[in-house]
Amino acid sequence: MKSSAESLRLPLLAIVVGVIVAVAGIGLLKLIWLITNLCFHGRASAHEAVPDFTTFGAWAILVPAAGGLFIGWIARFVCPEVRGHGIPEAMQGVMTGQSRIPLKVALLKPLSTAVSIGTGGPFGAEGPIIATGGAVGSLLGQAIPCSTSERKILLAAGATAGMAAVFGTPLAAVLLSLELLLFEFRSRSLIPVALAAGAAMAVRACFGEPFPMLPLASGEPPGPMLSIASVAVGIAAGIAAVLLTHALHGIEHLYEKLPIPWMWWPALGGLAVGVIGWVDPRTLGPGYENLRSLLSGEMALSAIAALALFKFLSWTLCLGSGTAGGTLAPVMTLGGVTGALVAHGLHLIPGVETVPIGMAALVGMAAIFAGVSRAFLASVAFGFEATHSTSSFGPLLIGCALAVLVSRIAMRETMMTEKLARRGVRVPADYEPDALLGISVADVMLREPLTISPTTSVTDLAARMIGKEDRWNAARLIPITDESGHLLGIISRADVLAAVQAAPDASVLDAGIESPVVIHPDESLAEAADRMILHGVGRLPVVERGDTPRLVGLVSRREVLLARKHRLDAERR
Repeated sequence: MKSSAESLRLPLLAIVVGVIVAVAGIGLLKLIWLITNLCFHGRASAHEAVPDFTTFGAWAILVPAAGGLFIGWIARFVCPEVRGHGIPEAMQGVMTGQSRIPLKVALLKPLSTAVSIGTGGPFGAEGPIIATGGAVGSLLGQAIPCSTSERKILLAAGATAGMAAVFGTPLAAVLLSLELLLFEFRSRSLIPVALAAGAAMAVRACFGEPFPMLPLASGEPPGPMLSIASVAVGIAAGIAAVLLTHALHGIEHLYEKLPIPWMWWPALGGLAVGVIGWVDPRTLGPGYENLRSLLSGEMALSAIAALALFKFLSWTLCLGSGTAGGTLAPVMTLGGVTGALVAHGLHLIPGVETVPIGMAALVGMAAIFAGVSRAFLASVAFGFEATHSTSSFGPLLIGCALAVLVSRIAMRETMMTEKLARRGVRVPADYEPDALLGISVADVMLREPLTISPTTSVTDLAARMIGKEDRWNAARLIPITDESGHLLGIISRADVLAAVQAAPDASVLDAGIESPVVIHPDESLAEAADRMILHGVGRLPVVERGDTPRLVGLVSRREVLLARKHRLDAERR
């Protein structure tokens, strides 16, 4: 049992991480706006700005390429880890790096991202902030004595605080960490992560960030027509998520075939962004204004179609080059246009003309992220928290569920896990309570196991083991007990064979182990399995609690495997 100080240690550290990451996240947003103002408008200002060509004309086409040059140079000569869109890198830190992220990544990742987005890169800042927040949590976990599990929790707390600070969606941030980083639902991790999100929200409010970030007026309660529309949007968003994932990986492969060093690829991607941005300036930068416009339902059909095409080209060509940038905002833009296009199509069908475009766009935004990440709960929560639309829960649940279903049918890996899978790292796709936790040792233990008197010689015991009784033939571990059934020790078949050769007259108590590892009948089978693994044994005597433990049974690996088999059988029936 942990002391109160030990129990409070991790939650308090998580609050510190949340505050630091929130300040860093807000600072990163300000840095992005500053670079945007300098590069596209020629002024030093940290106020939100939209990249366009009004100040420098066609020369601004080269700005994203210049940003790509900077990132390629940083990645080639200083820190290759700045490449990528954030969340997969945080997952990699958890899965393969014992949640250890270097200091230079914590410093250079946000700087590279700010340059990438500030110079017009069609990304959001959320992914890199999640990665940076994770790095801050990891660094704190490396600076003080922490286990790997505690370091993982601090990393997740930092990532959670980063997302909460940027979008003002604390619940979605917590769920995202549970689904993509922690892979567990336990109070030891949930409490620190939740406190970090809460701390980040408090800091965010001090800087006057918009809340909600993407307001959507709540309409009528969702009726049958909106539910039907959500089905169509969810399926379309799921298909779009699959196509988007394959297209991104296909473009990455195309870059790998270029006859030039990879450090130049981000500049090429940036040049493509500049040219496409010249055609449609809405594709430059994070595009939060595009999301707000889609939710308002006032964007014309032709404008929606154009945004879908050019944002897709701009984002995939640039991210596929290996530059630094986020996934969430551009993917949501593509999901929003998918939902809006489906709604416009449904308006042609009598009876569903009233489906609101804004609600369909919201379902599309959340559903496509659910499709590319399979973070189902986080996607639903994000859709609600980002808009504060209380009537959206039903449509969001339908749309996100169907998008995940389509994604599972059509893809083995997600956009977040594909690169890890190529390296042979298997990321958990599902998690459920350990079935062994629900089974007590008393339920499955072997009652009345074979026992031996402490004065019996090893020679006599060996004779029994090779005798005609099947029970003795099969015995691998025999508890040594007194007349009252109190456990005095254990002796294994290997101990008997060794003692017969070395000291045939020795007693089983002398040849055996006097302080064996034991388990109690009220403990779970999961605890029994853990104890077997930790001590390298395959069988445990089961004893009552007390100063002089009385033997009541024996549990072995066989019972653990049988319990697992019963669960598998239950799923098949």
